[in-house]
Amino acid sequence: MVFRKREERSPKREERVGKAKQSSRSQRGEKPSFSRESARKSDDSHKKPQRTERSNRSERPLRTERSTRTERPVRTERPQNPRSRFTREVKEGRSTLEKSANFSKRPERRERSNDRAPRELFIWGRRTVEAFLSNLHQNKEIDNQKYTLHIIVDKAGKAPSQLKPAVESSQLLGIKVIPHTSAEETWPLADAAEDLNHQRVCLKIPEYPTQNIVDAIEFIKSANENSEHGCVGLVLDQIQDPRNFGAIIRSAAFFGLKFIVYGNDRQADITSLVLKTSAGGAFSIALIPTVNINRALIQLKEAGSWIAGAALSEDATSLNDLPKDRTWVAVMGNEGKGLRNEVIKNCDYVVKIPGGHGTVDSLNVSVATGVLVHSLNK
Repeated sequence: MVFRKREERSPKREERVGKAKQSSRSQRGEKPSFSRESARKSDDSHKKPQRTERSNRSERPLRTERSTRTERPVRTERPQNPRSRFTREVKEGRSTLEKSANFSKRPERRERSNDRAPRELFIWGRRTVEAFLSNLHQNKEIDNQKYTLHIIVDKAGKAPSQLKPAVESSQLLGIKVIPHTSAEETWPLADAAEDLNHQRVCLKIPEYPTQNIVDAIEFIKSANENSEHGCVGLVLDQIQDPRNFGAIIRSAAFFGLKFIVYGNDRQADITSLVLKTSAGGAFSIALIPTVNINRALIQLKEAGSWIAGAALSEDATSLNDLPKDRTWVAVMGNEGKGLRNEVIKNCDYVVKIPGGHGTVDSLNVSVATGVLVHSLNK
């Protein structure tokens, strides 16, 4: 018996034989069978082939520096703002170290300069100007260079007869008189926002002189020593309308009051309109501004006066029930809001004026001031 040596098959041939058997079995309905070698090949098919190292790998050349490197352009400085803080510090020679060292220091408080230019006012109308000039005659020390009288002359270039008292009084005081041919161009009141009844005369004055709360205290002490009972002064709490302010001054001067105290905050200031509305009354009464109304009321009470505040409240005392044998100071409030609660607490009496019938339940503050002062002076 002769045995032939089995020929060794190559892997490719094994694969072809396996595929042929599988196809023949599938045609016969048999399950395919896999050999170990084919299973091993299918398991290793998803693996990536190992990368062989290159024997002759080319070395990466070293990076050489650029021989001709372009220079970066120099940044030009911006033109400095002469108002900037940094520019001022550089001009003054102040270094950054000095600035950081002094950063924690508190800046020194600047003192207010008293060299503020005075505000010029103009008063107009024959009676107002004549009353102011008459008041200047009582003052022995005046700077006549700060005053100027402006008049409108007639066609002949002379002062009208109605203006002669003001012109003569100004000449006695050494005040310069400037004539005008009409109320245009050079006339001081030509740029006024409204038509003013100046009656062809106006007087330029410096800032109106005011007085101190000490003067009001002296008036009260003098009235108590002489047993002069009645209302001696007024305190105004935020009167904002300049016409009301001027009308109140006029009423106070009419009834012979000595002073009016008013606040600096939310209060009409003394202007040309206020002086004109007062009809000269501002020149015969002491006008006293104050920072704190409540503090002023306490000082007036300590001086010996009684405080009566006008208000529309249910628990207010009738004006007819107030005692008359005392020295009074009346307090008037704002046109719309009335007296503030803090001010009412510092009043000895809260009073209301009898009336309020029909559709009108209140009076204008200037009219109410006249009624209150008249009742306290009875």
